[in-house]
Amino acid sequence: MYEWDEAKREANLRKRRLDFRDAYLVYDHPRKITFRLKRGAEVRFQDVALVEVAGNVLSLVYTLRGQNVRVISFRFASRRERRVYGIQRKSS
Repeated sequence: MYEWDEAKREANLRKRRLDFRDAYLVYDHPRKITFRLKRGAEVRFQDVALVEVAGNVLSLVYTLRGQNVRVISFRFASRRERRVYGIQRKSS
């Protein structure tokens, strides 16, 4: 189950034209790269994947809350993230 702050989802939709409801496209992607991030006491994860539907490399930052995936950020990947993903995909 996915969860998020609704006001943040709407702002992200307006700003980036990406809907948190589509976060599963990255989270469930079989070729995603996952980074573990630490933000204070909270452990977060960042998944980066080429999403075929969008044709773009997307970045999803989230934390796990029990059985739920709490979406924090969903955006197009930065140039650096795209390069890391490209290198990773060639070696797999």
